[in-house]
Amino acid sequence: MRTLIIALAMLVVALPVFAGENPNLGIYLDLDTATPMGDNEVCPNPNETMDVYVCFDRLGDGGGLLGAAFMFDRTFGGFKLVQSNLLGGLDFGDVEADGWALTSGASAAYPDANGVIVAAMCQYLYLGTPGTITIMPHPVDGNSAADSMNELDFWCVHSIDGDGAAGNLGVCMPAPDGDCAAISPVEESTWGGIKALYR
Repeated sequence: MRTLIIALAMLVVALPVFAGENPNLGIYLDLDTATPMGDNEVCPNPNETMDVYVCFDRLGDGGGLLGAAFMFDRTFGGFKLVQSNLLGGLDFGDVEADGWALTSGASAAYPDANGVIVAAMCQYLYLGTPGTITIMPHPVDGNSAADSMNELDFWCVHSIDGDGAAGNLGVCMPAPDGDCAAISPVEESTWGGIKALYR
């Protein structure tokens, strides 16, 4: 009986938390925080670093963010050099290994003039193999976030410009400079002619 009363008390306390869910809370990755959802593809040269920002928008009535949890699935060749919580509070875990939980500290973080909260930054060293970074739910906390009213919201990775391209990040090889045909001209020859060049 005592266990049942404790379980019911926990349910009564938890119900207001779930009552404020914001089904529109969006999360996306960006390379340029000056333009919301501006860049979702980068083509660095091998051995260059790049900063990847985790951004939230469509915050709803709560207006701010107290914390969030997520994970990255990275397929491009390279490795993470730094992960930084830009909300100002504590953070726990590794964004690629076991998930990353962020907090904003004593007060909530609020959106900038564009309606975006830049919550975190990860710096990567690119080694030359193309791929992606995909935002995934945290293995324990799922796709949860706490808004400024201490209500639990659930984020979703939203589309860019409604065209179905996910707010994740593509990493590709840089385009070659100039016209490839002009860079490496060829002339017809025979195998014997090629061997004769090296005698």
